[in-house]
Amino acid sequence: MKPILWPGLAVAALLLALACGKPETDFGGVAPVIPKDTAKIDTVKALDTLRFATLNMSIGFPVSQLLFTDMANDTIAYVVLDSMYRRYIRGRPKDRIKAMARAIDSLKLDVVGLQEVMAFKRDGILVNDFLAELTADIIAMGGPAYQVLSAPLNDTVLAGAKGGKTINIAFHEGDAMLVNPAFKILDSANYMYFSLLEIPTAAGTYTERAMQFVKFETPKKRTWQAWNTHLEVVLYNSSSQASELKKKISEKSLKDSTGKDAAPIIVLGDFNVDPNTNAHTVMQEGGFSDTYSKVGLDTADASCCVDGSALWSPDTTFSYRRIDFIFARHILGVTENAVNVRGAFIAEDGTRLLATDHRMVRATVVGQ
Repeated sequence: MKPILWPGLAVAALLLALACGKPETDFGGVAPVIPKDTAKIDTVKALDTLRFATLNMSIGFPVSQLLFTDMANDTIAYVVLDSMYRRYIRGRPKDRIKAMARAIDSLKLDVVGLQEVMAFKRDGILVNDFLAELTADIIAMGGPAYQVLSAPLNDTVLAGAKGGKTINIAFHEGDAMLVNPAFKILDSANYMYFSLLEIPTAAGTYTERAMQFVKFETPKKRTWQAWNTHLEVVLYNSSSQASELKKKISEKSLKDSTGKDAAPIIVLGDFNVDPNTNAHTVMQEGGFSDTYSKVGLDTADASCCVDGSALWSPDTTFSYRRIDFIFARHILGVTENAVNVRGAFIAEDGTRLLATDHRMVRATVVGQ
């Protein structure tokens, strides 16, 4: 049974849409973080300070309506898909991608974990390829030619017809990692989760979720390991997936002669849970520190979410949740943590627009 057709995305969008909205101002925080698993400084070895970020790019349209739509009816399917496409275009994806590229370039990030990385076609014609456009925009702005690791997921093809007119929509979304071109990639992999959300359809389908891994060496000859993921919105699945992630990290982590970690491990992602609950707790039980430095939630540091992906609407609301995290283990410390890609900008046609329905979370991490 092949996992995922459109219903998986529909359920994810539906559940996430229950807690969405919008802030109006920029925000961020700077403070030290004391990791749970602190590496001991080796005075012989060079210290490394790297800048990490996680960013959900937002596919740009709500697909929850598809779950409640008879897509086997050509006329109904046409009306729904045409409306979905118009809403997607209203969000001006190319402008949104450029705004995200500006942030990544200006912050001089070393490793970026991306989620909801979209590729979208209408009637066989490519409308947007988020990853290709993002990396090209960064280069055009004078930024680095990042090394790209991609994990496309949830291939979806839908069609409809009405009054002699037809529409065919094909898209996928997934995860990706951008890695500083000065780093030497030693190993990388994509792993599918076993705990997947089952969709009650006659065919029997599941959502697709994955974890990405990369091991790299910096110019200072220090080895780091980084992971990127996007967990399911359903708590049972997300907790199970976090347990799978924790186990896979243990399998892949570099160990010393005593079996302890021998290199920093960073985990980036949209975990779809609140701090100190469910999947977040699973990661903490695995010895990971959340690089967020404050006690309790300052709403200014929320990362989620814009209601209904209405990125152009000044009247949309924001849920003020913190569900996007950077976890770290076997590090020396965190010197900065902040939230970016948070305010509206003016698109080329004068539209007030938000780059994505999440906010970028970043952290500066010291390792050895």
